[in-house]
Amino acid sequence: MNISNKTVLVTGSSQRIGKEIALFFASKNANTIIHYNNSKTEAFKTYDEIKSINSDSMIVKSDLQSVSENINLIKKIIDEFGHIDIIINNASIFNKINLKDTTPEIWDKHLNINLRAPFILSQELKKHLGNNPGKIINLNDWKTTRKSRFAYGVSKYSLSGLTKSLALELAPSIQVNEIALGAILPPSDTKVNDYNKSSISFGPSKRMGKLNEITNVIDMLINNDYITGETINIDGGRHLT
Repeated sequence: MNISNKTVLVTGSSQRIGKEIALFFASKNANTIIHYNNSKTEAFKTYDEIKSINSDSMIVKSDLQSVSENINLIKKIIDEFGHIDIIINNASIFNKINLKDTTPEIWDKHLNINLRAPFILSQELKKHLGNNPGKIINLNDWKTTRKSRFAYGVSKYSLSGLTKSLALELAPSIQVNEIALGAILPPSDTKVNDYNKSSISFGPSKRMGKLNEITNVIDMLINNDYITGETINIDGGRHLT
């Protein structure tokens, strides 16, 4: 698939990795949708950066916990651009809560945002595209069993199952893959000054990943119309240790 003139939704794209992915698509002349829920100021800063490179863009606020807002998110994009071709499911919550302290509300919030939202958005994309080509890329984690982030880990483990099931269901027109990230940025709930790199085992690469190493893989998956149902680890081989 040629990225140019395609319409791309990057969920959670106001800042951090999502912002980098949105800027990448804008640089490739795609219609880039900046999605946010709470980070309005950051979303508009990202929008200004995208407009500065003369790429079409729009900002959409949507609470991914809500089924109706997920559906309306796709509708708003189609109303504006007439089509949507690519979804990058980047938005995620990552609360540091163990099993004992995981309430049903915390559980539901993680599953709704990290798993159900990608499902609903993918379902709506298929309704719109029919048998026309499309792409879905889910951003996952190299490690999906985390005692200190219990609900998060379960939701990300389940996302892998969703990726494979969607790939089978949506073939051959829509390719669905996931990228499992290692240490790219410090966790959003950790202060940079408190992020002690020396305490982390980075695996065989012995370093953190770079943002462009994510977008390079996304570029490959968008241009390749044969790969589907795969997990690509961008973790410097950390999953091997």
